[in-house]
Amino acid sequence: MQTSDMMARPLFLRMSLRTKVTVLLLAISLGPLLVAGVINIDRAVERGMRSERQRFAQSARFAAFAFADLFTRVSADVRLMARRFPVESFHFDEVRRELDAGGGPRPTLDEWRDARILTLLQQDYDSLFVALPDGRVFFTFPYHNVTHPIDLRASPWFARLAEGGGLASGPLPPLSTDIRPGLVALQPLRHRDGNVAGYLGALISSGRLNDILVRTLHGLGEAGETSSMTLIDDEGRTVARDRAMTMDAELGSSLWKLGTQGTVEVEHPEGDHLAARAEVGRSGWIVQLLTPTDEAYRHVYGLIWLLVVVIVLTFIFVLLFADYSATLLLQPIRDLERGAEMIGQGALDYRIRLDTHTRDELGHLASAFNTMGDNLLRSRRQVEGYSRSLETAQRELDAMVYGITHDLKKSLRGIEAFASFLGEDYADHIDDEGMEMLASIAANVDRINQLADDLIGLVEHEQRVVPTERFEMRDLLHEVRERALERHPNGRVDLVGEMPAINGDRGRLMLVFDNLVDNGLKFNRAARPHIEIRCFDDLLSWRFDIIDNGIGIEPRYHDRIFELFARLNHQDEFAGNGTGLNLARRIVEEHRGRIEVAPGELGGCRFSVILPKEANALTAPSLRALALPGTSNAPDWSEG
Repeated sequence: MQTSDMMARPLFLRMSLRTKVTVLLLAISLGPLLVAGVINIDRAVERGMRSERQRFAQSARFAAFAFADLFTRVSADVRLMARRFPVESFHFDEVRRELDAGGGPRPTLDEWRDARILTLLQQDYDSLFVALPDGRVFFTFPYHNVTHPIDLRASPWFARLAEGGGLASGPLPPLSTDIRPGLVALQPLRHRDGNVAGYLGALISSGRLNDILVRTLHGLGEAGETSSMTLIDDEGRTVARDRAMTMDAELGSSLWKLGTQGTVEVEHPEGDHLAARAEVGRSGWIVQLLTPTDEAYRHVYGLIWLLVVVIVLTFIFVLLFADYSATLLLQPIRDLERGAEMIGQGALDYRIRLDTHTRDELGHLASAFNTMGDNLLRSRRQVEGYSRSLETAQRELDAMVYGITHDLKKSLRGIEAFASFLGEDYADHIDDEGMEMLASIAANVDRINQLADDLIGLVEHEQRVVPTERFEMRDLLHEVRERALERHPNGRVDLVGEMPAINGDRGRLMLVFDNLVDNGLKFNRAARPHIEIRCFDDLLSWRFDIIDNGIGIEPRYHDRIFELFARLNHQDEFAGNGTGLNLARRIVEEHRGRIEVAPGELGGCRFSVILPKEANALTAPSLRALALPGTSNAPDWSEG
């Protein structure tokens, strides 16, 4: 029951005081710290991720600025060279006839003397070319000796740039050996009347564009090693990429369709990526930077782990500090507990000293404990004095009882002897009435002798200390029955049911059942006195019922019959002196039990002797004063 009750209590209530104080200190100190730590971690993660996204977006913008600057310079150079081209003096018809005759590009242009100088001054593009209005190239620098004429009309971008010029992406074989599209800048050569006389253009290969991407990635440090950067034209074609990765091409194409600027996180079966995108000027071209999110936020995750480690170390430190604080706070309580235990064990001279808590509540509590100890010590000394006085009085009373009974029995023997002498020697001189008087004297002498013997038995009972033992109640009750039937041959005593084994003083308990069984047979007017003895299990105790068919006892006398010398019947009808039930109750109470009386099923009484089952409850004899009749202040042990 106690275990189930404890399990039903809340866990906090089942904790020790030290654990409760430690938990309370942790909650007070660590609670706000953990809340602040979680909030700061969230903020740090959010700011760290935003910072990393901004860093990658900045790298994409740097690359876009570099490409925008390149595009601007190339466009300006091509326009400058187109303006300086001698359109009016150049013989386009002669060049057309050469190409119609199957000739290839010219190695030099004598009419444009500053062509070589201009191309040598420009380091941003790989090739320079001049073409007729129909798109056939007749001059390249550096010179390319090709077997088939180069026709710009075969390139998809030519139709878009033929009217106004501009920039486009696409291959230009055989000027470019790379299968990937490069950057083409084209400018029309016009007569004064505005008609197109031809075209002048420049080609920048994808390799040169890739160099810009690689230099930008190098600025990202370790993150650049797992990142990739791509240049996408305004039609979604990849113009340059720092490394050939299929996944980057797939993501780049899908992101170009979204048209998202800035940074965005995208999902992919091979892993989530962070994409940073920036437009190259206002050309519609996009620089796209892709990096795995794990790598992009690597520093953020490192910061998270650092904060977790700091929180764990803080928790350990706070836990140790709380435990140490709880130890300091509970030390005076332990001193109080130890003092209470010492006082409870009888060391009433033990005093609690709390030098560091003399003016607080703990100090006041210690002072109250010490005052209680002083009072208990004073009370114990008084009790010891009263006990010694009581023991002295008890010894003197016992001695007086012994002396009185000895003198009384001595006098009674003389009276009995003289009465017997008169009855034997002077029988002839004494009439019948005199002989009845002598017989009455002899009967009263016997009764007084029995009373004296009972008084001596009570005194000896109070002085007797016998160790308890374990024995079978059936064997004891068999002996009680045999002895009772010897005194009352006409009686009947039945033992009904099983009888347990108990711990106790066997001799004294036999005296209890002797008195109860003997009373049941003696105070009986039935033709054959009958007694039944039964045993019942009352969980914590055994109940032995002695049921008789005797004269019974009125309920109003149920308490009086246990008083010393109490009698409900005249001596001439039922012999006895009223000490048996009083002695029986004393013995049962010394075994921490009790005797109850009630009307019996056989028409008489039912005396119930209740003895506890626990062995240690049966082995603690008690000292009590002699319960004289009529003393209202006699201790009541009827409840054990």
